[in-house]
Amino acid sequence: MSAIVFWLFGRSAAGKTTLASALIRDLRAGGRPVLELDGDQMRAGLSSDLGFSAEARAENHRRLAEVARLVSDQGVMVVVASMAPLAAHRTIVDSILGSRLRWVHVDASLETCIERDPKQLYRRAKSGGISLLLEFPFESPELDARMLHLTTDVETVEQTSRRLIDWARSQL
Repeated sequence: MSAIVFWLFGRSAAGKTTLASALIRDLRAGGRPVLELDGDQMRAGLSSDLGFSAEARAENHRRLAEVARLVSDQGVMVVVASMAPLAAHRTIVDSILGSRLRWVHVDASLETCIERDPKQLYRRAKSGGISLLLEFPFESPELDARMLHLTTDVETVEQTSRRLIDWARSQL
């Protein structure tokens, strides 16, 4: 029996990793085996050969989804934190993971993400050190029954974490 894959997506600095960590702690505290797949870690390893074009981003998400599928097939839940900025990326993920997939849109305005900028990515993009970050579009998703929408520039970390954990528990 395949385990659920929770896929948190949104802009850089929206709060995906923070919320993924809270969810993982809760799942593990409940005795559930869970694997964390972080987009940044993926890019440092398995996808280190990829750039940031639309095609490279699609391939990165395909690889993430394939790893998540393999782990899920072993009965281990997976929590993914990755930008997945385009609907096409999310379609690829959906086609690989199917009904085991639960989406979490971690939403914050671009202005809020630029203000937070914990990795200094936006600062580097503004100075020309990184390309395809500010100009790359983020397509907001259409909500459905398999998706939770969290607004991290409206709610506190505690509020969004609690909403995520409660919703995730309801999906188990």
